[in-house]
Amino acid sequence: MVTPSASFSAALVVEDFPSLESDDKMEMPPDKYREVFDLAQCGARAFRERRFDEAISFYSKAHNLRSGDPIILSNRSSAFCLISQVLRERSAADSEYQPLNGLDPTTHAELALKDAEKVVITHGNSPRPYLLKAYTLILLERYQEARESLLAGLQVDPLSHILQTCLSDLDRNTNAAAGARCPRLDRTDDFECTLCFKLLFKPVTTPCGHTFCRSCLHQAMDHGELSKY
Repeated sequence: MVTPSASFSAALVVEDFPSLESDDKMEMPPDKYREVFDLAQCGARAFRERRFDEAISFYSKAHNLRSGDPIILSNRSSAFCLISQVLRERSAADSEYQPLNGLDPTTHAELALKDAEKVVITHGNSPRPYLLKAYTLILLERYQEARESLLAGLQVDPLSHILQTCLSDLDRNTNAAAGARCPRLDRTDDFECTLCFKLLFKPVTTPCGHTFCRSCLHQAMDHGELSKY
């Protein structure tokens, strides 16, 4: 499995929710907005303290009050991603002696993807949503789709250094993983005919232990030292 490289870490930085004074649209009553703000603040604190389950709970409550907010969705997606990654990296001994209840890593990654896709659709004018979506897809081992997400982000911001770096890292890591799954057999002299110096074709071994191509041996038997075989 390919894991997201360190360059993807920018996708999982919690974004601060704007205070009431900085919200120029005022789409909801001030008291309700303050409640959303407090929940988002609690979520961010839990996230930074690596209490990801609590962070998700706070962000989910905030989302119920302010549905579709890109900051809340992005932060919740990041928390889902990190839980998925932590679970995947647990050793077999940890899983045996300290079993965890709840969702499995794949389900957490799928929930992260749903949040990331919503942000891409509604606020896909910056690199971060595409980066976050690519991160979730890597966790799901959907590498080609992850690459397409990064390319879509580069269409929005062709000069984004982070997207360019992540795309390069993803291509390098997936190619390396593919190479590890399909190792090439190095040719050695043991597989070469000492007469034609090519890979043995229909090999024949003589009583003295030498191996030649059948056709090469037949040609050599007409004359020279090999005729005695």
